Amino acid sequence: MARFVAKNLVANGLAKKCMVSVAYAIGRAEPVMIEAINEKGENLSAIAKKYFDFRPQSIIKKLGLRKPLFYQTASYGHFGKKGLPWEAIVRIK
Repeated sequence: MARFVAKNLVANGLAKKCMVSVAYAIGRAEPVMIEAINEKGENLSAIAKKYFDFRPQSIIKKLGLRKPLFYQTASYGHFGKKGLPWEAIVRIK
């Protein structure tokens, strides 16, 4: 989910590079911390929180993690492959 959010912040022109960090606590659905920072050090956390739901059940639903689509990710990793839900771009503004 962090990659999905970072990729979308970049694709929407809010950053050229972006780092997204998320921290969870056992027994809590809401993350205890969400941080998004662009290459200039600008804080994009409020935008990430507004447009993306980081609760585990929402991540499962948004990225279709219950669907059997992982065969194609068994070799050469999970990132940079077309057609995977975490590679999609969503409109933020």
